[in-house]
Amino acid sequence: MKIKQALLLGIAGLVATIFTGSLTAQAHSLPKSYRGDWYGYVSSEKLGHKKTYYAIKLRFTSKRMDYNFLQTTQANLSRLEWQWGEKSLVSYQRRTNKHHQTYYVLSSQAYQDDLDRLQLRTVKVAGKKTPALHWWGDADSVYAFRQPLRAYAWGWDFEDYIPTDE
Repeated sequence: MKIKQALLLGIAGLVATIFTGSLTAQAHSLPKSYRGDWYGYVSSEKLGHKKTYYAIKLRFTSKRMDYNFLQTTQANLSRLEWQWGEKSLVSYQRRTNKHHQTYYVLSSQAYQDDLDRLQLRTVKVAGKKTPALHWWGDADSVYAFRQPLRAYAWGWDFEDYIPTDE
């Protein structure tokens, strides 16, 4: 009788290990709908006679996040010029909130910030519903869009969201 119990416990443990391992492998992958380029509008300032607009370009892949700072003098955010950028290896963990909405927790050795969660949302921009990436944490919340838009400005606190290798 004890041999049967030990055998059943061993098989149950093996099944639980395999099941848990498969869940972990799935949890560290970001869905394709989240991957790709996203743009966040930072702010604008007048330098001399020209107004300069600043934006952030985020690129999410299955294992990496790129963060690039851009600027332009065009009000429609065209002709964005790269100023500087950072790259960081990241992993993602799928979570569900109390309303059964899925979001992803971002974690990285090089990127430790209070903005660590991602969720796809729909927000209104100029009266139209627009898909957006909601990037939030304990204290702050920002939106990014698939194309550069002057909406939901991040403000100059964006520097607090910068991934660094320090």
